[in-house]
Amino acid sequence: MASNDETLIEQLKRSVESLVAKTGPHSRFAEDLIQKIGKLQSKLDSLTDVDRHQFVSEMKGSIQEAIARIEQRLQQHTHIAHAYTTSILVAIIFLIVSVFALFGFKLYKSLTEKELKKQEKLRSKQQKKSKKSN
Repeated sequence: MASNDETLIEQLKRSVESLVAKTGPHSRFAEDLIQKIGKLQSKLDSLTDVDRHQFVSEMKGSIQEAIARIEQRLQQHTHIAHAYTTSILVAIIFLIVSVFALFGFKLYKSLTEKELKKQEKLRSKQQKKSKKSN
């Protein structure tokens, strides 16, 4: 029974370590979780072996549910962080493309205006030449 209790506690520790690694040691959720686990550990340490085994066997289901919730929140946090990072990257790429498009459009507009002015100048010169020759 003691090895089963230790396995459960080790599983809880791994889940918490994984959560702290993903969210950072200063996240509110991680700090709250660490405090709750510290209180639980203190309570377990104050119990006798018989009471500890009874407490763990009674709480085994809720501890496993807590571990499952921790892992689920960790996955949600990972997905949210990934989506946030992806959205920032997409926004930056959109901004860069927009700037290039703006400068490209301005350059195109400037070049076409210059070409039109050249054509108008050439036409006016040709008209002057045609007037002089007539």
